Amino acid sequence: MTLPENRKKFEDLINRWIVLEEGTIKEANKLTGNSKNPMVNAIIDLLRMDSEKHRHILQAIQKSMHSTVTFSTDDLKVVDTFIEKHALLEKNAVETAEQALEMSSLPIPKLLLSHLLEDEKSHDAYMSELNDIKMYMAKGTD
Repeated sequence: MTLPENRKKFEDLINRWIVLEEGTIKEANKLTGNSKNPMVNAIIDLLRMDSEKHRHILQAIQKSMHSTVTFSTDDLKVVDTFIEKHALLEKNAVETAEQALEMSSLPIPKLLLSHLLEDEKSHDAYMSELNDIKMYMAKGTD
């Protein structure tokens, strides 16, 4: 992505994606509370919150494109502490989610629990990748 035209295309894609996520957030906000069914509202909220998370991440990517990303020694300590603390909590969350999913027989709760379980499992992958990034960034602080 070193060529200026590729950088511009990438920035345009990120901007377009942010607009799409904001569209989902706006529509979900309009619909929230239109149903008395808590499951319908939970699904709408889930999608809205996912879009809010996506927008937040995309905005962080957007900001990082205009600066050099570095981790200080203190940053690395924070990341290391978070990975360590989160690993145990995440393991327990995955086990709990698996048990809840096994016990569920109704389709909507099962769908929501399945989504939550996949989300919890993805956190484990994030922690592994974050640890790899931490190791890479630590090389630059020596």
